[in-house]
Amino acid sequence: MRIPARRPSPALVIACLALAVALGGTSYATVLQVPSNSVGPAQLKRSAVTNPKIANNSVTTAKVRNGTLVRADFRGGTFPAGPAGPAGPAGPAGAPGLSAVERVEVTSLLNTASPKTAQIPCPTGKRLIGGGARLNGPGATPPVNVAIQAAFPDNDNIYRALGREVVATNATWSLTAFAICANAG
Repeated sequence: MRIPARRPSPALVIACLALAVALGGTSYATVLQVPSNSVGPAQLKRSAVTNPKIANNSVTTAKVRNGTLVRADFRGGTFPAGPAGPAGPAGPAGAPGLSAVERVEVTSLLNTASPKTAQIPCPTGKRLIGGGARLNGPGATPPVNVAIQAAFPDNDNIYRALGREVVATNATWSLTAFAICANAG
């Protein structure tokens, strides 16, 4: 038994043609209408041509305008170094050197008194170049509710520190001040 073939309706034919034109007809027609060598800087948006979009070996020496490349455009070692230039004038004298650097420190009594002060002078003939302060509790436990209120150099030779309880807790603690001293010259 033979099944008679039905003819497509005119609406189906028009719908299929419209779909074909929508999917490829206009893009095909557009490509055919672009003349050769017609796309240039005036037709391109700013930053439209990026490094990944340029084919390898498509930019040659002849296509690069003279004077537009800078040192950063070349890999290190691309060009040999030129001859050494003449020596320049001597610079200013440097800062005096430091020698015999040492750290000295002093620790206050370990008790419940607050506030506590600590000060440490540098040994005779040496100058203070730095310093600091540290809070100490009994054993390895740092003190709770105790803070360093001030730590500073004084007279170019003494480092001073002040600590106190922020909240009265009657805790046992001590304050250490240390100075970094050196011969400067």
